[in-house]
Amino acid sequence: MSALENAKNGSSQDVLNKIQEANLSEYGLCAQPLFDRLMAAKEESAEEQKELGIVAALNNADTDHALLAVLKEQPEQVMEGISIAAYALGTEKKSLQIPEEETDLFESLKETAEKYGVELVSGIVNVRAAKGSAVLHIVTVKNLADLFDGAYEDGVYVSVNGADLQKVAKDKKIAELIDTDDVKALYFGYEYHTPEAAETTVGEAGITNGVVRVLTSKDCIVQGAQKELLASRKTSCGKCVFCREGLIQLEHMQKEITEGRGKVEFIDLTKEIGEAMCYSTPCSMGQVSAKAALSATELFTKEYEEHIKKKNCPAGACTSFVNIYIDPSLCNGCGECMDVCPKDCIEGKAKYIHMIDDFDCTKCGKCMEVCDEDAIVQTTGKLPKLPNRLTKVGKFKKR
Repeated sequence: MSALENAKNGSSQDVLNKIQEANLSEYGLCAQPLFDRLMAAKEESAEEQKELGIVAALNNADTDHALLAVLKEQPEQVMEGISIAAYALGTEKKSLQIPEEETDLFESLKETAEKYGVELVSGIVNVRAAKGSAVLHIVTVKNLADLFDGAYEDGVYVSVNGADLQKVAKDKKIAELIDTDDVKALYFGYEYHTPEAAETTVGEAGITNGVVRVLTSKDCIVQGAQKELLASRKTSCGKCVFCREGLIQLEHMQKEITEGRGKVEFIDLTKEIGEAMCYSTPCSMGQVSAKAALSATELFTKEYEEHIKKKNCPAGACTSFVNIYIDPSLCNGCGECMDVCPKDCIEGKAKYIHMIDDFDCTKCGKCMEVCDEDAIVQTTGKLPKLPNRLTKVGKFKKR
């Protein structure tokens, strides 16, 4: 017998009672007892005079989509969980939100969704339009199905550095899940953390989107924050001024810093704009997306100052602070680097010392990979004296 059939063996009140007795909670950013969340939706539906419904989705701020693995692996259980929640509230209005870019997943779910009478919707949740409905996390409805199937186990879903999603016990420490060598920072709960956070348990850490990312000495904090903000910009619906404009400003400032055009006041501006977003937007996209930049500037101020004041990326990851040149004493004029350069920015000919046009160079490093003489050097320091015109191999003299 399926979980949905088990639920329908009792009344809707029986289902609500079991949810309350099991102390099942909403997953993700809006953690609260599921019973309370369902009752709040019922009250809101009456107050707003809107049809009661169930909306299952990821949190709007979730741009990593790691928790979609739950839906991809067990779509039937997710659909049953949505249907059980709807049965508990006495409604037939059921929908499942799929991130806009997940087109293949959307297509693959059509048949299963039709079987359970669930409408598939592409994009993030419109919180205004969803008033009167219980908006539940995809993991929540999966847990609900497990509860009525007798298979529910408490735990936290975690994906470390993009690896497969796994469900782990809440008392397990993050340090037990990661390689603790050369940890500069940790990213989870939409925020950056210092290495000491590895001693936090997954239950305490608030890993609400399933993502744990380890940053080493080779990873740039500023660059990481900029990428998180850019992903949020691409996902945001853009209807709220604070979210739309805030994300534009925050992402722009982080990008300027990584490209060597940062200003000291950007650090305070990031705090001012980010904090305003947290309290002035109606959904998790605006409320949470700024936390990457807020936590980065607060905990890793020195790295920001290194970029802004010293024009240096400690991780060597920001290519604007990196120079690549060809050592004239080692180049044998073989031409291998010219063949692989995607921008054709290496000048040279056989038996002549090659030269890199720094203006067009993207610092991709492909030329370094093919040079058998190790003549192509990457540095963040001052460039040595180099030829300014084609010179035969062995003929260049530093003056």
